[in-house]
Amino acid sequence: MPIVSTAVGAGIAFAGTMVADLGRARGQRRREQELDRWQHGIDFLVALDAAHGLLREVARSRPDPGELPAAVAEAMGESGLYGAREKLLIAGTPQVVRAAEVVVGRLVAIRNAVRSGATLDSRSYHDAYHDYAESLWAFRMVVRKGFGHRTIAPSDLDRPDWSERAHCRVCAADGS
Repeated sequence: MPIVSTAVGAGIAFAGTMVADLGRARGQRRREQELDRWQHGIDFLVALDAAHGLLREVARSRPDPGELPAAVAEAMGESGLYGAREKLLIAGTPQVVRAAEVVVGRLVAIRNAVRSGATLDSRSYHDAYHDYAESLWAFRMVVRKGFGHRTIAPSDLDRPDWSERAHCRVCAADGS
């Protein structure tokens, strides 16, 4: 009888340890996945910024019209945006993916304007930029909310809105 009760006790102890280890491993995997999602969001934002900066450089340098498509394609490829987007599409929550797709679409509008010959002071670049700025901030707020952080309002940063229209010299010049 003592041997049987010892064996049963050992089995119960072993099972309890296994259940505790599984719970701990599951919690660790969840934390790692959350960190991966956070990192993918940051990588995506950095790649968006790189792509926008490179597109601005193309618009500023004003290459020959025949060279524009290649210059724009190089800028987009060099930014790392496509790889960062793919990681986010796989790892992001549906809300984050939707917001990411909106901001990519708005960046594509900038890309198309630059590829068509828009300069930084042109109306087509200007209008696309304000839409991009708004969607970029919206994406940031969706990511913050998804990780349980409080969202930030433009007024929290002494801004009238996220579009940057209020401080835009092009908007001020034409009264929009």
